Amino acid sequence: MADFKGMGEDEAAAFAGDAMAGKIVLPPEFSEDALALRFTDQHAGQLVHVAEWGQWRRWDGCRWAEDKTLAIFDLARLVCRRAAEEALAEGKAGIASQMAAARTVSAVERLARYDRKHARASDAFDADPWMLNTPAGVVDLRTARMRHHRPGNLFTKVTAVGPGGDCPRWLAFLEEITRGDAEVVRYLHRWCGYCLTGDTREHAFMAVIGPGGNGKGTFFNTFAAAMGDYATTAPMELFAARQHAPHEAGVAGLRGARLVLAQETEAGARFAEARIKALTGGDRIKAKLLYANPFEFTPAFKLVLVGNHRPALRNPDAAMRRRLQLLPLTFVPPVPNRALADQLREELPGILAWAIRGCLEWQRIGLAPPAAVLEAVADYFAEQDLAAQWIQERCDVHPSAEGPSRALFQDWRRWAEARGEEAGTEKSFSASLERDYAKKKTKRGAMFIGLRLNAAASSGTDPDRW
Repeated sequence: MADFKGMGEDEAAAFAGDAMAGKIVLPPEFSEDALALRFTDQHAGQLVHVAEWGQWRRWDGCRWAEDKTLAIFDLARLVCRRAAEEALAEGKAGIASQMAAARTVSAVERLARYDRKHARASDAFDADPWMLNTPAGVVDLRTARMRHHRPGNLFTKVTAVGPGGDCPRWLAFLEEITRGDAEVVRYLHRWCGYCLTGDTREHAFMAVIGPGGNGKGTFFNTFAAAMGDYATTAPMELFAARQHAPHEAGVAGLRGARLVLAQETEAGARFAEARIKALTGGDRIKAKLLYANPFEFTPAFKLVLVGNHRPALRNPDAAMRRRLQLLPLTFVPPVPNRALADQLREELPGILAWAIRGCLEWQRIGLAPPAAVLEAVADYFAEQDLAAQWIQERCDVHPSAEGPSRALFQDWRRWAEARGEEAGTEKSFSASLERDYAKKKTKRGAMFIGLRLNAAASSGTDPDRW
């Protein structure tokens, strides 16, 4: 029964009327705003809300972990339950009933989201590219020194283990899969160290290609396991050309990651070149989680594609050549070691310590790709540059040569289509030739200087026979 003590006759009558209509006029101390302030008084410094992600996060002593079980509502219910108990103790049953209502709990949670003591911008989290959060403390990757955890660091990520100890089986495994190539071993050491950081100055991605069962997947899966929250996987479809672009949520899931693995390249697949350039270029990109607001972030991850087949390039330009680090791993064990993955996981602390040392080495000399990588990249781009192959097979290159643009394109189109390749438009073909050859307009039409069809092409020889 409602308590009308201290109220005038008119106020008491209004309160009673609202009560009969199911609407209780709440005293200020029991308002939704007052309850939200109680919530904040109890949980400020332990709970934050990120509107751009639509998420509450809770400090767990090491990081700001996502509230995946909606425990936030239990805490809001507890505030409302205590308020209801206070109202009952004062004889205010109507108020107590409203305090316990689901709509009140939801209102308290909604109001608390926007309190300045809880609200955080997404850019504030995981902002320092040189800090690596581990269960043992925060590693400053510039010096390899450890610091204490602090809520003010605003980490949402943590590695699976703290660094420490040795990793002899891991080092032996590296020797096996690289066939003892010390340059490649040191390169992988630097690459893994680089992956620990949120720095992307290299603007590079790695493609590791080789037969199945040769350890390439085991290597990167084990390293990703050591990196914990800092590593994630993504479907190859995100980086391969498709008729329809992937949903923005696929890109949004890469925010904050420092290593992204995509495995199982398909035969005949092509790189999604524009997307890869955007994700590895160091510029901010837009993304959107399901049922959340769009947001922007700067990618911090290093991309590693692992598979049996090399995706093709439609436009083997200088930008892709600068980015791609192609590592062929041809080793195949005579007898598969089914216990290898478990053996390596026992050394995760040592593997993380090994990678931290690799980070220091990367800062000293950079990635410094070895001969095996440089040669593989050169061979790959020579194969992918179809225009260069066509010029070699169907053209004469000479300073005094002149070739009609239309005739050159028609021969290129026949040559490309005979190989199952898309020829593109005459405009795009002309633009690609203009990178290396001058073009002029004449009475006979547009002409390229320094290039003409050779005798075989001019005589109409079927390009499919070349």
